[in-house]
Amino acid sequence: MGGGGGAGVSSIISPVTTPHPGMAQSDVGIGAASTLPSTLPAEAVEVHIPILMYHYVDAEPPPMGPYADSLTVRTPEFRSQLEYLASHSYRTVDLGTLYLAMAEGTPYQSQAVAITFDDGGLDNYTVAFPLLKEHGFVATFFVITEEIGRPGYMTWDMVREMVEAGMSVQSHTAFHSDLRAISEKKLVAELVGSRATIEEETGRTPFALCYPAGAYDERVVAAARDAGYLMAVTTKPGKDLHPDRIMELPRVRISPGMGEVAFAEAVR
Repeated sequence: MGGGGGAGVSSIISPVTTPHPGMAQSDVGIGAASTLPSTLPAEAVEVHIPILMYHYVDAEPPPMGPYADSLTVRTPEFRSQLEYLASHSYRTVDLGTLYLAMAEGTPYQSQAVAITFDDGGLDNYTVAFPLLKEHGFVATFFVITEEIGRPGYMTWDMVREMVEAGMSVQSHTAFHSDLRAISEKKLVAELVGSRATIEEETGRTPFALCYPAGAYDERVVAAARDAGYLMAVTTKPGKDLHPDRIMELPRVRISPGMGEVAFAEAVR
């Protein structure tokens, strides 16, 4: 699934607000009047920018089921990880910046990471968001649109506040279904519906998809492209991001209990 071809330009991707002055350690690639190429050009390059994968950050796991404990990074751990990034001169980038780094044909020069959160849990707003702002970092939040506003999840007012502060909100589908196992009609609804809802609620058009549970196949990838997504992330491990696999980007899972040495290796 190559990323080459003509370097056509998509319709304008809705703006992400410029971070406040304290966000000196963050790069946001989608400015108020910029566009992203609808396809990556033939000369697009591989970049080495770890995409960190989080779910929940809190003192205790949320009531999301027995799996939540293994997906919850405790607040002191997350704070220490952000402090490590800040003290070692890392910059955080949104996925638009990452996409442009590939498209422009030049590797990203400084130490950089992309921070992502899956699902849209309430703690993303109450715990992670304040800590990110405190350190001047940006992150991408993949939300399940039909869960927003329900117990344990953020509200759309919270999501809009985060977007206005410079955070990026992208799609984790509408209902978090296994996209491989549903009908064509439901697949379109999951992909197109979630994208339309985010645009309606935030005024920003999503361009990135996170596959639920990391499950996808060729049919799902093709449907995601048809729905207008320019890139997608998986749960596959890795740090090297290749333009030929722009719809299958690997990430680095940040698990609870990860010490500083392991985290340093994860972001290297």
